[in-house]
Amino acid sequence: MEAVLAKLAPTDRDVVEGALARAEKTETELRYLADHDPLTGLFNRRWFRAELDQQVSFTARYGGQGAVMMIDIDALKEVNDRFGHQVGDNLIRAIAGVLRDRVRATDLVARLSGDEFAVLMPQTDTVGALRLGEDLRAQVAEQAGSGPEAEGATISVGVAIFDGRVGPEATLAGADRAMYRAKAEGRNRIALFEGLEPDLGELRSGKPTSARIRDALTQNRLSLATQPIRNLASGGVERYELLLRMLDEDGELLPAASFIQVAERSGMIQELDRWVVGRALQLLAERDAGGEPLSLHVNLSGASLTDLSVLDFIERSFDEGDADPARFTFEITQTARIEDYDAAAGFADRLTEFGCEVAIDDYGAGYGPFQYLKRIPFDVIKIDGAFVRDMARNDADQLTVKAIVQIAHGLGKRTIAEFVEDEDTTRMLRDYGVDMAQGFHLGRPVDAAEALAA
Repeated sequence: MEAVLAKLAPTDRDVVEGALARAEKTETELRYLADHDPLTGLFNRRWFRAELDQQVSFTARYGGQGAVMMIDIDALKEVNDRFGHQVGDNLIRAIAGVLRDRVRATDLVARLSGDEFAVLMPQTDTVGALRLGEDLRAQVAEQAGSGPEAEGATISVGVAIFDGRVGPEATLAGADRAMYRAKAEGRNRIALFEGLEPDLGELRSGKPTSARIRDALTQNRLSLATQPIRNLASGGVERYELLLRMLDEDGELLPAASFIQVAERSGMIQELDRWVVGRALQLLAERDAGGEPLSLHVNLSGASLTDLSVLDFIERSFDEGDADPARFTFEITQTARIEDYDAAAGFADRLTEFGCEVAIDDYGAGYGPFQYLKRIPFDVIKIDGAFVRDMARNDADQLTVKAIVQIAHGLGKRTIAEFVEDEDTTRMLRDYGVDMAQGFHLGRPVDAAEALAA
């Protein structure tokens, strides 16, 4: 490179050197962002998991103990709702500063999600971990919550000890469970996960663990079911929703509801979303090749909506595949908690630029329904099934459904009703002007590969 620069005129050489300097700076910034949380400057989930894996492996080989601490900000949502996300971000930064300043030099602090932090403490015992956890709790209550807009801000802390007998997934899940126990017992306290055994006993209880989900991903034990979505005016099938399933070691097919929360807490939900999108594109391409095009609905988690790697995967998949994005609807569940509405709105905007539709799922339940309507670009509202299942016998449900339809049609959007289980409900939905519907009465979920075979 020096020889090439030497041959250039001084002006040209300055231009090239400036471009190289900017490229080097950009590369450095990208490397930093790959491992750090941009809001707090702490390490991110990816880096934390890599370090935890190393420490657990070290203790398994050489002995000793370590600890993982899961920390959740109490009532961050209330701060965001009352004072705005800027104030909430300031509180997150303040708490991150307390954690960074109070841990040992050998400890690692990371921000895992919107209101959740983790601390990795190598070579420590139960007494040391609890002492540090109590110090962090007290310091946050004293310092981070001193401003009037964040008065009373506190954290709940969960601690799990590892000594090489269990893997990193079980350790992290143990700390997570302890943290939720601390919240359930009144918040602003610390709890220890005791009796940590391989797989936390969840294998004995039959509940899917993060290790089981990982195995399902790597061993091709995920599958899709499909449920028809019918046009209420014509009665025909307009589109299908894809439903994720997991085959366990005993051959039982488990619905997504039984393992999605574990996937979200362990940071694997984006991988599941990518798998579903990839498989959906294959199904669309196969139907196109057979001359029978169809439209599919795919669910996206709240975590994926603020993950640019998921958006890049979707864009790349469309670019490299043969499927028509116009026949792809991404469902964003309105029960998902979105920490960054601007990022989520940008994600949805890009999906519409690709030519896809966006649907707000489970509308009427969960977090801030009007925030979704105001801030997330969408084409379709899916009315939460809790208002549909019993509406033929419940006046309040009928009024709610009518109101949602009025809002949707006033905005020029279409509606889909879920959990339709009888003909009376179907008739009422048609009379109210609901555009489409799905449920056992209109079509049960069946294996997608068989149902959509060209």
